[in-house]
Amino acid sequence: MTQDKAQVRADLLARGRAMTTSARADAAEAIALHVLAVPVVSRARRVACYLSMPSEPGTAPLIAALIDHGIEVVVPLSLADHSLEWVAHDPAALLVVNPLGIPEPDGPRLGAAALDTCGAVIVPALAVDHTGHRLGRGAGYYDRALAGVDRPVCALVFTHELLPEVPHEPHDVPVQMAVTPDGLFRVP
Repeated sequence: MTQDKAQVRADLLARGRAMTTSARADAAEAIALHVLAVPVVSRARRVACYLSMPSEPGTAPLIAALIDHGIEVVVPLSLADHSLEWVAHDPAALLVVNPLGIPEPDGPRLGAAALDTCGAVIVPALAVDHTGHRLGRGAGYYDRALAGVDRPVCALVFTHELLPEVPHEPHDVPVQMAVTPDGLFRVP
């Protein structure tokens, strides 16, 4: 791959900003249906997910469906040291947008080990390639959080964000699955 991470990020973010609100809503609904069809998710007691930013595939329909299926959802809180803390998601909880533009709920903190109690971990990505390399926003929060996690990791991306190859480094933690509005892509 000849483009560096910064250029790929800029290109993908521009393309994502060009999507209509209707296309984003349709994508979020389709992604939720595909994720719920994954047995490791649908059979889990607890799933880690994230509260999406407007530029990302929406997670609201997925989180609502998980909760409707009796699956507890834990969501991240970003900390000053670029690590993630986890809290059980309460749909009625007040959300505060942090300085990074990410909505976060208030609630009892569960610690970093909460991921070890999840059946699956659903993460954001700007892109995922055919070998599972995930391109994030560059701060490394999820790479640090996922280091040593032995649960299946699934990235949610728009169809145009599933690429043959993305730039990556040795510390980047790969995913085992990517879900787009078109379906599930498992990493071989």
